[in-house]
Amino acid sequence: MESNFYRTYFKLEKENWWFRVRRNIIFWFLNKYKIGPEKKILDYGCGSGFLVGQMQERGLDAFGADLSEEAIRVGLSRGVKNLYMEDRLDFPDESFDVILALDVIEHIEDDYGALGRLQKLLKPGGCMIITVPAYQWMWGLQDEVAHHFRRYSMSSILKLISAQQSLTVIKKSYFNTFLFLPVALIRIISKIFNLKSRESDFDINSSFLNILLYNIFNLEAKLLRYVNFLFGVSILLIIRKYKNEK
Repeated sequence: MESNFYRTYFKLEKENWWFRVRRNIIFWFLNKYKIGPEKKILDYGCGSGFLVGQMQERGLDAFGADLSEEAIRVGLSRGVKNLYMEDRLDFPDESFDVILALDVIEHIEDDYGALGRLQKLLKPGGCMIITVPAYQWMWGLQDEVAHHFRRYSMSSILKLISAQQSLTVIKKSYFNTFLFLPVALIRIISKIFNLKSRESDFDINSSFLNILLYNIFNLEAKLLRYVNFLFGVSILLIIRKYKNEK
């Protein structure tokens, strides 16, 4: 990612409506699947590790890994523990009960290989929570500054998962559905008129908007616990790894 994007990301990670609601979604599903202190969690692509720190504050045994040395350095300076550079993540296979890959595999050119590595790190019976941006036609400034390789359709991400023979999908849904129309319009208009005055989508922000968007997105997040949406700005998958047969 661009260094300016990282600075913005670090600043907004705690307060921005998107990150706050996404954390709400993750913590609800961790609670649903009874992920307690005895379970080991990996946040793969953790950025500065804010979510890792939040999990640790709740007593969870959480670890984080990221490709950015800058991101890891900032997280450690904030007091977050168990943060590693991705190439120094030296854990044996089947080490983690839960793996989070939140808006991360679109950053990796070899997404199949990355998912294969995560599959190996996941214990049999463990679960993986993946979020990715949806629809290649919604490609925009945010994808460029974040150095994405792609956006996904539901069919393309499911095809990637099905290629890993020990994984099965237990929940699949689009999300950020209530805000889909305005986000799509901004992306389309920006593309038509080549509007690139912003450094990222996070520049479109104010205290009022932050509160408004949080409440809209959080209402949707509560529904997401029970329903699967047919379209949205992003995709959520919850995946289970088959248990070894005895």
